[in-house]
Amino acid sequence: MAGVESLIYWRDVKKSGVVFGAGLITLLAVSCFSVISVLAYLSILLLTGAIAFRIYKTIMTAVHKTNEGHPFK
Repeated sequence: MAGVESLIYWRDVKKSGVVFGAGLITLLAVSCFSVISVLAYLSILLLTGAIAFRIYKTIMTAVHKTNEGHPFK
């Protein structure tokens, strides 16, 4: 309850801004597109971010010649 209260009263401006900004963008997206479409686009965005992170870690492992392994293990 204290976490929600601190968000509502804007005690940490950065966290509150991110939460309410993401909520506003989600509401605007749902008002223009269907819920299924918005969820599909968010899923594609999440998948693209995960693939980009995997490629980044692979390149950094090759450049630094370390043996860190798979980043999602």
